[in-house]
Amino acid sequence: MIKMHYKKISVAVATFGLLAATGVLAESAATVSNRPQMIQDRKDARQEIKTQNVCDRISAFAENLNQKVSGQENQVKTRQQERLTNWENKTSEADANLERLRADWENNRNEQFAKLESAAKTDAQTKAVSAFELTTKTAIATRESSVDAAITAFRTGVKNAITMRQGQSDSLISASASARAAVLAKVQADCAAGADVATVRADFQNGLKGARTQMQNDRQSVTKVGSMVQALVLTRRTAVEKARSDFKATMEKARLALKAVFPDQSSTTTDTTVTN
Repeated sequence: MIKMHYKKISVAVATFGLLAATGVLAESAATVSNRPQMIQDRKDARQEIKTQNVCDRISAFAENLNQKVSGQENQVKTRQQERLTNWENKTSEADANLERLRADWENNRNEQFAKLESAAKTDAQTKAVSAFELTTKTAIATRESSVDAAITAFRTGVKNAITMRQGQSDSLISASASARAAVLAKVQADCAAGADVATVRADFQNGLKGARTQMQNDRQSVTKVGSMVQALVLTRRTAVEKARSDFKATMEKARLALKAVFPDQSSTTTDTTVTN
């Protein structure tokens, strides 16, 4: 009876061992058959982490670049505004100085007119002095009007040139920012799609390089304020010189007419301070 139980136990143990061994072998076989997939899964996981790291670094770099460029752009705009403000202040000072000079010249002319009126002894001389004064005042008003118009045209042209250049610069800045944003958007889309890291990095670098090259090329077409100002200076100078030349010609005729009735007082009638 004991022997029979022993045999049953032995058979059971053997059977359990056989089943266990079979299970281990089956598990091992399954593991071996799944190993390529497991290896691939690990590779994919590492690649995903690597891609994410690269994409994160690219995003951080792009953000820093945008902040740096934005800071530089603000500095440029600040300098542009400062130069414009300084120029406007200088023009205001020039206007004030010109007004003071014209006031001094007018006072001086009035003194000379008074001397001429005192020197007039005959009706002909009195009429000649009155005609001379009227001609002088009219000629001066015409000259000042022409000079003022030339100055105004010059300043308007300069300001328009500055405004045009600033507008073009703003457009370039906006276009460059849009180009960088497009490059970053593509990189982020590629990252989300699990693109190859090397490809993502290369596309990002090439995209930024292309954006910089395009901006450099576009900058060549921006209005050159210096050349425009030079042309405006020449136009102003020509207009002012003509105004002065016309004035001198008119005053020379007026002096000769006045001198004709003051044959013995040439020094009085040819005093050039009257015509300032």
